[in-house]
Amino acid sequence: MKLLLWVAALLMCLALPVRGQDIRIVTEEFPPYNYSDNGLAEGLSSEVVQAVLAETGLTAEFLFLPWARAYLTAQNSKNTVIFSIGRIPEREDLFEWLGVIAPYNTSLYKLANRTDLTVNSLSDAKDYSIGVSVEDVIYQYLKSQNFSNLDIVGEDILNIRKLALGRLDVIAFDEAAFQYYLDLEDIDPALFERIYRLEDISGGLYMAINKDSDPDLIQALKRGLEAIKHNGTYEQILNRHRLMN
Repeated sequence: MKLLLWVAALLMCLALPVRGQDIRIVTEEFPPYNYSDNGLAEGLSSEVVQAVLAETGLTAEFLFLPWARAYLTAQNSKNTVIFSIGRIPEREDLFEWLGVIAPYNTSLYKLANRTDLTVNSLSDAKDYSIGVSVEDVIYQYLKSQNFSNLDIVGEDILNIRKLALGRLDVIAFDEAAFQYYLDLEDIDPALFERIYRLEDISGGLYMAINKDSDPDLIQALKRGLEAIKHNGTYEQILNRHRLMN
């Protein structure tokens, strides 16, 4: 009898939905979308993910890591969510894609006084040194387009500093993050000029999860994201951060 009760209890536990403490959420310092402030996850994307968790009744800790480590962790650990992540063909089969959580536009920037530097097409940019960040979507995209002149750094802000000093011809940068870092570093925006938008990787940043995760968890998170877009929560967050599609 005791054995039967134990088996019944075990089966009930197995039938329960994934608990909040079973979920890992990894991200990086990528303001204004996601960043840590006194141990709290802040930014547009962080708020969207938090709203999804609240909608589904789940809780989870946000772990801020260097992007390359977060990216690898999400690929290798079940029930691990990653954001904000760009969706490109090279990544398509690596994750289960939960949906768009923020608008996103990426462009090439140069020093405004570089009148000798012109980029009218993506192929034109191959003539110049381009600053990118390790393993981010911009780096992976340009690499897939056979760019060999990429100058790779571990922190986004380093590329802006290097461009300001004339140590790079061009940098590829998210437009909202670019303005954020200029304000943070008190750098005059007039020093720079946006010269070409990378349309192939512009449009939206995603929330994704390890593809071998609990199917019930995957569906719960997808439904949660759909729900906050339907009930107006998502639009309220975008309006608060003044970022709209």
